[in-house]
Formats: sequence, C-alpha cells, structure tokens
Amino acid sequence: MRLALAALAATLLAACSPEYNWREVRSSGDGYLVLLPGKPVSMTRGIRLDEIEVSMTMQGARVGEASFTVAVATLPDDQPATREKARAAMRSGMVRNIGGTENAVEERSVTVIDATGAARGQVPAVRVEASGNAQGRPATMFAGFTASGTRAYQWVVIGSGFPREEARTFFESFRLLQPGS
Repeated sequence: MRLALAALAATLLAACSPEYNWREVRSSGDGYLVLLPGKPVSMTRGIRLDEIEVSMTMQGARVGEASFTVAVATLPDDQPATREKARAAMRSGMVRNIGGTENAVEERSVTVIDATGAARGQVPAVRVEASGNAQGRPATMFAGFTASGTRAYQWVVIGSGFPREEARTFFESFRLLQPGS
C-alpha cells in the first residue's frame, strides 16, 4: 500500500497546481461522490489489507503540499466482519504509512445519496487526525474510513501547511452513491 501511495503522490506532483479548483467527481462504478481540488488522477492495483487480497482504486488531486485522495477496495464478500477488518486495516495502514500517531478519532456517518442527490441513509464511519512524516517532511493526515456492501472506502488529506477549511470542504463532500445511482 505504501508503494501505491508513493506512486500516486509522484503522479499527483506532476499535476501540481497552487490553486484550489474544486470539482465534483462522481465515481458511479466505485459508488461515491466527492469534491476534489483539481483534476483527478487515478490508478488501480492489487493490495493486501491484512489477510484480505483486494483490488484498490485510488483517485486524487494534489495542491501545493497537500494530496487529497479517495481509495476504494473491492472486498471478496459483503459480510460485516470482512468490511470491519478491511476498514481497520485501511486505517492502521494509513497511519503506519506516515509513521504517525493518531491525535483525534471521531465516530461519524457518511450520507448515502440517490441519483438526484437526495439523502437515502447513513453508513457508520470513523474520522482520524494523525501526525507523522510524508516524503521525509512533517505531515498532518485527516482520514475517513467506511465500508458498505462489497467496498471499503478511505478519503484522505495528507500534507503540511494546508488550510483546514480546504480539508473540511473535501471531507464534508464525501458521499456514497446508492446502488444504481
């Protein structure tokens, strides 16, 4: 997972822009909607979430020293235990990737919307704030983790010196799409 994130970060660096140019990204195939601060770059690869082999698709944008990324892992089944293991592995993996320490953890929920944008339900989620190092520099990470059906999701901002308001815009925009939306 560390290699995949490093590759995505390198790709995002090449598309770096100093301005936040928010755009809605609707990934119907992966079941989410989010605002990204620039033109997204995507990649998919196989990874391990503890003992679970999954295909993970990452989509994100970089602005200055901050990268904004959504990752979706396709799970082998829709069992609650599988979803919880995947969500926990994503969380610990992201904190480990920055050699970090969790500073704050908050249980939240993510809104599920239909094709018209109307709220159709909620899915439990956890949000984490951590500090550590990214690419050899001190970094802050804001990350959210949830799972629904056969997918586990993480949405993450990592960097140093980025405005908290921009991170909030990204976080508050994340929605799951009702199947068929």
